[in-house]
Amino acid sequence: MEAIGNTPVVRLKRIFPNAHVVAKLEYMNPGGSIKDRMVRHMLKSMPKGTERVVESSSGNTGAALAMASAIFGLRCDVTVPETTSNEKIKRIGAYGARVHLCSVDSERATELGYHAVAERIAKEDDAFYLDQYCSDLNREAHYTDTGPELWTQLDGEIDVFLCGIGSGGTISGIGRYLKERNPALRVIGVEPLHSSYRKVVTDAPTQGQFGTVIEGVGKLQPSSSFDPSVVDDVLQVSDEQALVWGRRLAREEGILVGGSSGCVAAGIAALLPKLQGMRIATLFPDSGVFYLSKYS
Repeated sequence: MEAIGNTPVVRLKRIFPNAHVVAKLEYMNPGGSIKDRMVRHMLKSMPKGTERVVESSSGNTGAALAMASAIFGLRCDVTVPETTSNEKIKRIGAYGARVHLCSVDSERATELGYHAVAERIAKEDDAFYLDQYCSDLNREAHYTDTGPELWTQLDGEIDVFLCGIGSGGTISGIGRYLKERNPALRVIGVEPLHSSYRKVVTDAPTQGQFGTVIEGVGKLQPSSSFDPSVVDDVLQVSDEQALVWGRRLAREEGILVGGSSGCVAAGIAALLPKLQGMRIATLFPDSGVFYLSKYS
């Protein structure tokens, strides 16, 4: 667990040669994603004597929790939507956790959805349910850990922070920390087309039905872990553009990332004309290794 964090920051000189854009490589955490940080923080509030943990996840939080459960000797159940990549499902199971494939839903009231199934397992088996989509600890993990680390690594030289929005905890926690140090700093979220967060921040109408092949970003309904007060704007990009920029990162920068990182890179490219001369920072949550059967 002590190996979590202190991930490197690299400059994206090839795909953005005329701009100052840096990315923090969160796939270099031991569990393979930024969710290692959140899980480590949330388990600190685990009741004494806990033997079993449960979480609903699109994959990375589940893998982080499964890894931690192996370390702490916990029984672990993870519910995931049936669209989750095979690599993620096998990765969770490799740590010894039990994986439950569930219907795709974003509304907690849906009986067969991965949120509802996790809640039911936790209640029936008296297990500790992390509930990343509703817990304040999600934001707090990035406010106390990821945000300070990024600020220190860049000596505070950040004008704009761009971040994908999934559960909303990452952008909310980091954004709050950065803005407390520099109120002039802009925080911009990136999500797939027709997702729900843009309307929350900008009051822009949502047109079209939400649906995306990109895992980890975008929601039909906003997560309560998201704090819109720290986000200045939200940009939406198509799945096609996200995949194009994800491939460019691999082939031109040698950085193999997941679709959510490609989504963010596409967002940066679209906004660059308005951000000339600004120092832009982002983070790449996970590795493209976990999606090779899905995106390649």
